[in-house]
Amino acid sequence: MLRRLTCVAYALLAVSGSTPPDTPVVAPPVSEHRAFLPGELAIYDVRYGRLHVGEATLGVLGVDTIRGHTAFHFRLTVSARVNLLLYRYTLHDTLESWSDTSTLASFQFTQRQWHKGKLRSKQYEIFPERQTFVDGDQPEQPSVAAPMDDLGFLFLARQTRLESANPINVPRHFKPATNPVVLAAVREDSLEAAGRHWGAVVVRPQIKTSTMFADGRGLVWIATDSTRAIIQLQASLPIGSVTMRLKSYRSQAEITRRPH
Repeated sequence: MLRRLTCVAYALLAVSGSTPPDTPVVAPPVSEHRAFLPGELAIYDVRYGRLHVGEATLGVLGVDTIRGHTAFHFRLTVSARVNLLLYRYTLHDTLESWSDTSTLASFQFTQRQWHKGKLRSKQYEIFPERQTFVDGDQPEQPSVAAPMDDLGFLFLARQTRLESANPINVPRHFKPATNPVVLAAVREDSLEAAGRHWGAVVVRPQIKTSTMFADGRGLVWIATDSTRAIIQLQASLPIGSVTMRLKSYRSQAEITRRPH
């Protein structure tokens, strides 16, 4: 019971603070059903226009202990290579998040991006209990209540019942200047992926510091069934606009059916 109340309390924090007057603010309806479990893995075909250029993965690697807190370990990887006559580009990106299993508050967030043979690496230590974060070896900086990172917002969108008439502002990004993050359902859709038919809600996230979703034009297709799986993403990457469509999915139902 206490755990459930904690989830609701952090959801209410998502609508505190100042927000632009022209963007509706609605408390995210919190689902008591967890849409993901450790071991879940989605694999995507990455396309640049009609060209197959790589592969992406999104998974819940497990549950770790971070400074005494239990945390989901999320990972997103994107490997792609565009090799055209006048344009060549290679990237290998990995984002990892350690987020509280109850509230999705972030404790650690790392980014490793190989672009044109050069590594850009960032590591953040985030302290929800005192609302601060540390960027590498820089001094501690102010954060916000129940802070989240870029990757955690994808999983929050899966847990949140979004309606097209009610976009929500979520002022929980651990970098205060990035807030609010906006999650907006733009339409319902259906598509074929990973060998089956899916119904989906199409969500437009806007995360100012995100490579993929900063411009507000990226889209995420979230399944309307109990998996709440991410079926497709359209996002901006350094190689240009790409589409990632699900080609393989290991669901929580498959995980719970495994013999012990």
